[in-house]
Amino acid sequence: MVRKIFGVVFISMMLCGCDRYDFKGFLFPTSDIVDSRFEQSLAMNESGPAASIKAEESYMFYVSTDAHLSDNTGNMLTFATALRNDADASFGVMLGDCTGRRGSLPVYVEAIKHIPEQQKYPTEIFTLIGNHDLYFSGWDDFKKQIGPSVYWFEVDYGHGKDLFICLDSASGTLGNRQMEWLKDFLAKKRSRYRHCIILTHTNILYTDNSQVSSGNLPMEETMTLLELFGKHDISLCLQGHDHFRDDITFKGVRYMVVGTIRNESPDPEYLSVRLSDEEVVATFCPLVSGL
Repeated sequence: MVRKIFGVVFISMMLCGCDRYDFKGFLFPTSDIVDSRFEQSLAMNESGPAASIKAEESYMFYVSTDAHLSDNTGNMLTFATALRNDADASFGVMLGDCTGRRGSLPVYVEAIKHIPEQQKYPTEIFTLIGNHDLYFSGWDDFKKQIGPSVYWFEVDYGHGKDLFICLDSASGTLGNRQMEWLKDFLAKKRSRYRHCIILTHTNILYTDNSQVSSGNLPMEETMTLLELFGKHDISLCLQGHDHFRDDITFKGVRYMVVGTIRNESPDPEYLSVRLSDEEVVATFCPLVSGL
């Protein structure tokens, strides 16, 4: 197994530039560990929601993931423009892996800025952290340019609210402190909301561990989350990371994996989700350039 890992790393080093792949970070975490990021994020949150979005009882939002931006805004700008020209969209979400090379986070930040000349509405885009965003000690840049890796926001539709919880799974684990916080948070607050949506980069149901230190969650952690989400009636769990789409329902909870929107993808896509009193409707949509 060790020989296989080092073989993959060696071949990767021969084929790829060192500004794209942090080989040390591939094997060992190079940013603050997840418990430390969690504590820093809570301090930035000041124990309150990151935002309160105003919407109708039935509203829609867009979800993208894994842009892996390098030196151009590409599909990320296309996604932001489509979102902000849709009067029916209340907000957007990016599920992580914003970056593709060392120092490319500013490219992502530029891509999600509102451009009044091209985009009719200043619709907000919420960003999660992915494993590639940690490479080359990327947490320092992420927290300065984007913000916390763990946070939550609300959607106020007049006679009630929905809850969105953004988790940090970029290291291939939630860690002990974030897990205990999540259990306590759901126990105390879930009942106040109509729908609760979990947003996370790493696919908690996929067991492939090819990405080593930033691969998918340990099986024990996955089982804990499955039980927790079922217990608290989570409406939807949205994930990225694996560059393919998936749609699984387990113990009444729907788990959806969104495919990549990276520029190199032959079929980039995003997800549109509509919430109402009656249902949750999620639709995969092709990302069409030139919008």
